[in-house]
Amino acid sequence: MRWAAATALVRIAGSCDGPLDAGLLDRAVAELTAAAANPAPTPATDYNTGDFHGHIEATLHTLGTGVPQAALAACLPRIERDRDGRRTEAALVELFPAPLQSPRPCYADLPATQQQLVHALANLEHPWVGRAVAGQLRDRSLPDSQNALRAYAGLPPRRRRPAVMFDGIDEVDIEAVTAAFGTGEVVA
Repeated sequence: MRWAAATALVRIAGSCDGPLDAGLLDRAVAELTAAAANPAPTPATDYNTGDFHGHIEATLHTLGTGVPQAALAACLPRIERDRDGRRTEAALVELFPAPLQSPRPCYADLPATQQQLVHALANLEHPWVGRAVAGQLRDRSLPDSQNALRAYAGLPPRRRRPAVMFDGIDEVDIEAVTAAFGTGEVVA
């Protein structure tokens, strides 16, 4: 709950004309930085479509020019609930500014923040974000599918979701349809 109070203080500081006690604001930013460096609590927040770290990042940006870079950096690899890909793209640019060397280093040899981002990409709640950044992953010599990222990170493959039945239509494999939609392939 301390992160909620810290969020409120930072939001007030970002929107008010008068000065807020600097010590209090520093404590609030430190609390958000600590929260950003850890996995999201469950349940985290209803705001920002449940994207706890995205909510912290947006809150910190209300400070304008005084955005603490350490706090923003802590949010970078925490993109599991990114809903539109914006945070994922920013994290890739920041944490993988150049392609990995060839041959690709072992996951365990990556710096901690890069490991966190690969793990988060492998566990994206919204898989279409991963498909949307597949080209950027390839450009950085990273595996370009969620299951390939899971294998690289030493995680088991994600189970396929069951097919869905539509009224009057035979069984449809949703993942095959969405993958084909992104590539323009025709699925029978």
